[in-house]
Amino acid sequence: MTSLACSDGWTPVVMLALCIAWAGPAAAQGNRPTNQAATNQAAKGRGPIANTPDQTIKGAAMAVEGDLLTVNGTPVRLMGIDAPDPGQKCKNRYGHELDCFKVATAVLANMVKGEEVTCIVTEQDRTGELKGECRVRGVDLGAAMVARGWAFQYASLSPAYQRGEAYAQSKRMGLWAGQVEKPWQWRSRQIRETAR
Repeated sequence: MTSLACSDGWTPVVMLALCIAWAGPAAAQGNRPTNQAATNQAAKGRGPIANTPDQTIKGAAMAVEGDLLTVNGTPVRLMGIDAPDPGQKCKNRYGHELDCFKVATAVLANMVKGEEVTCIVTEQDRTGELKGECRVRGVDLGAAMVARGWAFQYASLSPAYQRGEAYAQSKRMGLWAGQVEKPWQWRSRQIRETAR
């Protein structure tokens, strides 16, 4: 196993998340995989030890949000990205207001329309929401949404889409063409305003 250090570019938060993922609750309880399949899963950092679903969901998909699909009726959040939330407005390059939530959702809907979507679920959060990487014809939908400028990389969760976001920003594509708040900033502002 390779040793990781903060000097390798890993932030302390990412290091903590990796340590928790590798150890997992099963390790703390002394549970160990007993069959070869479970041992192989554990060696990959998935399965019983990492406490992740490690499941594949395939089928027809519908876009519910710019970063949320239902695949055969099962909701899966695209990991590592954040798209505008319901009610979030932004401005286009001409200063006209638009419903960026609806536009981002429509862009994702066009990507999955009539296609088989394959999602590898790698996480289930404390609310039960499944998160993973979803692809159409081998194309990572999260990467495509970020590179087209209709979603933002969630850098605190994953640096995977940094280049795609830099590209979209430099070309002023999608949301970068005008003015928009990043979704997590918009949510924080909504909470503050509601609390007043």
